[in-house]
Amino acid sequence: MAERKRREKLRVGSTEWERAGGPPLSLGQRARLLGGAGAVVAGDLGGRLWWLVSRRLFASVRWPGKVDLAAWAPPDTQAAREAEGYLQEVSTLPMVNHCLRTYYFSAIMCELSGKGQSVDREALYVAALLHDVGLFQVSPSPGQHCFTVGSAREARRIAGCAGWDEDRRDRMALAITTNINSFVSLEEFGLEAHFMSVGGLVEVIAQERKVHPENLAELLRRYPRDGFAAEAIRLILQEVRRNPAGRFACLNPLFPMMVRRSAFSGEAP
Repeated sequence: MAERKRREKLRVGSTEWERAGGPPLSLGQRARLLGGAGAVVAGDLGGRLWWLVSRRLFASVRWPGKVDLAAWAPPDTQAAREAEGYLQEVSTLPMVNHCLRTYYFSAIMCELSGKGQSVDREALYVAALLHDVGLFQVSPSPGQHCFTVGSAREARRIAGCAGWDEDRRDRMALAITTNINSFVSLEEFGLEAHFMSVGGLVEVIAQERKVHPENLAELLRRYPRDGFAAEAIRLILQEVRRNPAGRFACLNPLFPMMVRRSAFSGEAP
């Protein structure tokens, strides 16, 4: 009973939750996750419907502003280079491209919000690149439940070797451990976590209405989505089996279904 109460008090994805190894979700946490996921799905369906209707009714649809992707080029730093190398070493090509698209979609959402000058771009980049590497860990550390904890620990290791202070490592880790949450509050979790969550949704459920067509075409050309859905679903189901009381298990089969059916225009699901 005391253990269940302790878990319930931990904010899922928080630094304290990460330190506890990403413990199994309580019933209350599962209910909140499912309720939030339902709200995300409903909001996305409403947004898609309005977008389709607008395209039919109006001669021209007002797209989001075009972002200069060159201005968001990956930083040439020790941590960025180490993150790139580690991702390439452990991950498959569809997931490497997924992580790079996640960074750029997060960057686009950040700039369009007007907060592009405030976000820690290096922390956002390293978090985006490493947010799924825990899915490739063959033997998670003792006491580690959620794969995002493994991802955050690798990111912390790389950032620590690059001399980052603790506060900066915490903010980067939060962007990783909160990434599966339905909503990630900017005020509670910070700019990097919030925008990686928003950009991650654009990427995973193909919210192309939120990105200028030229930006989207450029990113899909650079980092094709070939094989992404199949590989992501394989890894999600692997995590469900490994961590039956985690977030992917709670969202199964809804999340795999959304990944399977989501595609940008002109792309096969």
